[in-house]
Amino acid sequence: MFRKITVVVAGLAVATGGLVAATAGVSGASPKPTVIAGPGSNISCNVTAKVKVTPSLKNNWIQSQHATDPDAAVRNIVDTTFAANGPVIVSAKGSGTCTGTVTDGVNTLTVTGVKFSLTNDPAHLGSSTPATCTSLVTGIPPSTAEYNTNISYTAVGGKVAPTIGTDQVIPPASFSIAGGTLSGSFAGGTAATTGVPDSTTVGAVLQAPASSTAPVPAFPQCEASIKIKPATAKHGETATLKAPKGLKKVAIVSGSTLAISR
Repeated sequence: MFRKITVVVAGLAVATGGLVAATAGVSGASPKPTVIAGPGSNISCNVTAKVKVTPSLKNNWIQSQHATDPDAAVRNIVDTTFAANGPVIVSAKGSGTCTGTVTDGVNTLTVTGVKFSLTNDPAHLGSSTPATCTSLVTGIPPSTAEYNTNISYTAVGGKVAPTIGTDQVIPPASFSIAGGTLSGSFAGGTAATTGVPDSTTVGAVLQAPASSTAPVPAFPQCEASIKIKPATAKHGETATLKAPKGLKKVAIVSGSTLAISR
């Protein structure tokens, strides 16, 4: 009887000792590091994004552009303003998959993903020139707007501190982001985003103005449509305009990239 009790007690002691050892192993585990990306950090990402534009972009009707239209009623439509005055407020959210590593000199992590957002810099909203689709293509007048971005990361084996970009610009006739100052991870480094717009946006901004032979644009976001009423016994032919729908959203699609280095 005493022998059985001794065996049971010994078994409990072994089990308890194992539990204590296991618990000590868990509590003693090293926490995952949070890395502020410093010198030697480089990542390259494939990204997509959704962009909202306020006010929506519209081209004005310019009578001189229609001086050779074969229809007199269309030639006689006077200059008509559809574009609101800026500044144009832009907001964007995007994400992507990445390759590359970040390091703080002690810890090195592999970055696998990124999320980012962009907003206007309140101190540099840009000029109050007409908010037209044409300016996206020509860069005229050049935008004076600056933008701020926030970037967060997904990494293997730890966390990466976010990056804040300030006073960045969108170069003329592009959908890209460049310049500015980085803080947080990659502070003092460089970031460049090359944006590829969706086919609807490209079609809309390259759409030629309506004419008597093509009165309804295939992409009605930027250009006005023309409604032509044939002449009757009581009145001559008339031509009137229907306002553009406005370019309100832009999708940045596959083929777009984000590269950050320090």
